[in-house]
Amino acid sequence: MAGPIHEATDKLSKLEAAVASRAQAPLKKIERLEQTRDRRIKKIQEQYAAKIAEIQREMEAGAETLTPQEREQESALLREYAEAIVTFSRSASASELAPLLGVSAREAKTLILQAQADLGVGDVATAAAPSSDDEQTVPAAS
Repeated sequence: MAGPIHEATDKLSKLEAAVASRAQAPLKKIERLEQTRDRRIKKIQEQYAAKIAEIQREMEAGAETLTPQEREQESALLREYAEAIVTFSRSASASELAPLLGVSAREAKTLILQAQADLGVGDVATAAAPSSDDEQTVPAAS
């Protein structure tokens, strides 16, 4: 007597399992798609991270080195700057140059001396003084 009930229960269980399996199939498919997406995203992130790191290395290396043309231009600009400082110092003092450069008077004096040294120009006061070649010796009276 219980046989038909058990058979019906087994059939219902199989039917429920089939329905549950069918219901789970889309969820499993979604899960597989999400895993695939996550792997691809991770791979793309790694590729871009490597590209970014390479560009940063190139940027750091390139920023520190000047091309020959840039070195030449920098040298010309530094010479022009030194000439401007020396020219200014001929008609003004270091204390007048200091606010223009935004430095102390002592530092301005140092910059003037450095600019003169870089250009091979002597001190302005020394250049104005007569040299020993211009002086004549006077014989001592006896």
